[in-house]
Amino acid sequence: MTPHRVVGFMLRQREELSVEEKVALNQACQLHPYIKRVYVLFQLFMQMLRDRRREELDEWLQTAFHAGIPELRAFVNKLRQDQEAVQAGLVLKWNNGVVEGHVNSLKFLKCSMYGRANFDLLRLRVLHHRKWA
Repeated sequence: MTPHRVVGFMLRQREELSVEEKVALNQACQLHPYIKRVYVLFQLFMQMLRDRRREELDEWLQTAFHAGIPELRAFVNKLRQDQEAVQAGLVLKWNNGVVEGHVNSLKFLKCSMYGRANFDLLRLRVLHHRKWA
């Protein structure tokens, strides 16, 4: 089982996991106490996002910051840099997900053509793709 698959298990609700996935997740959590802590904090964070519970954000940030995991501390610091936007994201129903999807698609197309063509061909490929999408 690859680490990426285990992280995927951590982001999903436990009820959605197959028996094999639950076993793999339990084994990963037993490997190191940090993994169990991260899993619990992931689940709390994801539930807060799903239920749009902005009032729990400050408490979660405090808990994650003091969990003793440097990566979580860095994540909390980034969230605190624009905490108003994070709180708005927990309350408001609209987001820029569709726009980000289009930007990602354009970046992928541009990257795949890097060094092969000029802007005119990129423009034609984008317009052609939009026509058939």
